[in-house]
Amino acid sequence: MLDQSSDSLETIFQKALAAPKLFRNHDALRSDYVPDHLPFRDDQITSVAQVLSPLLHSSKPSNLLIYGKTGTGKTAATRHVLSKLTTASKNNGIQATFVYSNVRMAGTEYRVLAELAAQTGLSVPFTGLAVSEVLARLQGQIKNKKLHAVFVLDEIDYLVKLFGDRLLYDLTTSSDAIAPGFLSIVGISNDLQFKEELGARVLSRLSEEEIVFPPYTAQELTTILHERAKFAFNSGAYTEAAVNLCAALSGSEHGDARRAVDLLRIAGEVAEREGSKQLDEKHVRIALQKIDQDRISDALKSLPLHAKLVLIAAVKNDSSENKKSSGTIYEHYSGLCKASGIEALTTRRVSGLITELDTLGLVSATLVNYGRYGRTKKVTPQISQDVLRQAFQDDGVVSQLLD
Repeated sequence: MLDQSSDSLETIFQKALAAPKLFRNHDALRSDYVPDHLPFRDDQITSVAQVLSPLLHSSKPSNLLIYGKTGTGKTAATRHVLSKLTTASKNNGIQATFVYSNVRMAGTEYRVLAELAAQTGLSVPFTGLAVSEVLARLQGQIKNKKLHAVFVLDEIDYLVKLFGDRLLYDLTTSSDAIAPGFLSIVGISNDLQFKEELGARVLSRLSEEEIVFPPYTAQELTTILHERAKFAFNSGAYTEAAVNLCAALSGSEHGDARRAVDLLRIAGEVAEREGSKQLDEKHVRIALQKIDQDRISDALKSLPLHAKLVLIAAVKNDSSENKKSSGTIYEHYSGLCKASGIEALTTRRVSGLITELDTLGLVSATLVNYGRYGRTKKVTPQISQDVLRQAFQDDGVVSQLLD
């Protein structure tokens, strides 16, 4: 049995070695790749640079909020500016510290602070301290090292929806605790309504400057993809029609450059796997189907436990129109927690999870205002219970809740 498996793998590897090599620079189509040139973002890049440029004369920049849908170039533009600022600071002997954290990837307030601390040269245990202690140590590091720091919190809305705005308040009101160092916050958010989650005391401090990134048009995506394709593929390894199709599919649906680039990359991988000499439209259509299937499955499997429970509550609660309010979903969610022996989150944090599921396209959540009687979210699932059951079949905690 082992020999058969080895023979099969050897065949796959030999086929891969013999197939035409389409990619010249595979990394050029990765989501974290930052190109030297970002088309159609000159105005936004200029605005970010102008807000942060006071660092070059050792002055504290204003805090900045950057908004825009997924794939509109927010992160790439910000990191591009930070890269140039880092070079300018070093060349001019200016002590500036630029720190980046993706809040969603970090997952918790503790991990966000630990990441920020590590990038300032401060070692923090992986677990075991109170969040307030990690914050105090970070503030002490800024103070003692006299750091002139900019903290970039990508997907900052995720932090607030799950944990509230206390950490942002502490960071934006820490001037006395960190002097003679100083700290500016750059928040990047996919949610244009993110500010509604902030208390007035945080909002006034955090949103000193704001920049909005609009979605790309299909024509703009076409230009972007052709530029990336020149870096990523060997000459003659793709057709112009294939690149145009990637842009058209992404532009008409969402204007998401990140997904358009992913589509082109996966199409190239499909073409190489088939042993094709050239990436064409057929491979793009295969890649699109693969992305759609993988996106939903991966999104479901990677959800935190409580998000899975909220989603199950919403899907199992989809029998009639009057049973879709966030309050009713919370009741069902609490029941699922009790049945699983898990402590339920607060209504505020569950509301944040519903918003997060809406952002992922797994539910549709609409805010309904009842005037003096308050407001609630009306939640409509965008996937079936069968899809959930298939995605969670290997999850011992939640799979039994779908029976």
